[in-house]
Order: sequence, then C-alpha cells, then structure tokens
Amino acid sequence: MKRLIDLTPSDLERVAIWHYHGDTDDDAVVRATARTELSGDDGDLFLARTQFVLANGAQHIGFCSPQDDSGLDYLQPAIVTSDGLVYFWFDEPPSRETLRAQWHRLGADREAIFPVHFRCTVPVDGKYVTGTIESDDLTGAA
Repeated sequence: MKRLIDLTPSDLERVAIWHYHGDTDDDAVVRATARTELSGDDGDLFLARTQFVLANGAQHIGFCSPQDDSGLDYLQPAIVTSDGLVYFWFDEPPSRETLRAQWHRLGADREAIFPVHFRCTVPVDGKYVTGTIESDDLTGAA
C-alpha cells in the first residue's frame, strides 16, 4: 500500500489497476492489484491507468475511476507527475494559485493544456473509457 499522493508515473506503468481506500485523496491509500479489467458492477473503488494528451501534444500518464463514466465528477481523471497530481475535478472551486501550481507541474500554461484528451487503458465491461476535458469543465475554476 502507498499513499495516493505518493503514486508515481512508474507505479502506473508497472500496475494498471489500484484499489482505492479513503475518504479524501489527502488521506487515501492505494493498493496495487493484479486485475486487468474492471466492471461497472464492482462495489469497490478502483483507479485505472489512463493516457492523457494535452492540446500541445504532450503525453502524460495518470488515472481515472472508470466504472461509472457518466461525468467528470465520477471519473475524476488526474495526471500523475513526478511533482504531484494534476486534477481536473474539484469538490470546491480551486483558487487561481492552485491551478497555476497544477499547470506548472505540466510545464505548460492553460492554453497549451486544454482541451485534454484521455483514454483509460483498462477495459470496463469490455469497453474503453475515453473523453475530452475543456478548461470550462473545471468545477467553478477561477
């Protein structure tokens, strides 16, 4: 087990599916699994390896929770960098400083990041979850 905030890109390259335990990402821990696919009927919460491509063409690895793909609030996609996580969904509107720190982790400004295209590399009931995140999709972003 490891803390979610300590997850690295190499962890996700090594293991595709992680079992999530916790109430918030700040205190959550994840456990590597040997699973190769997920189901919408899974009762537990899992994070699955996800590929991201920024507007400028830069590619990153991260995760999402693909069992319910009805919206960003369920998928909660995030890029994992060596400097920390980059979120695209927030429970509360993020401050400008929070967003600037995130974009800095990606080495790009907002215009070079959005739209972000993503594809979960783990099948859910035999299908792959894909999507696009626009900058106005961020929860009440400043």
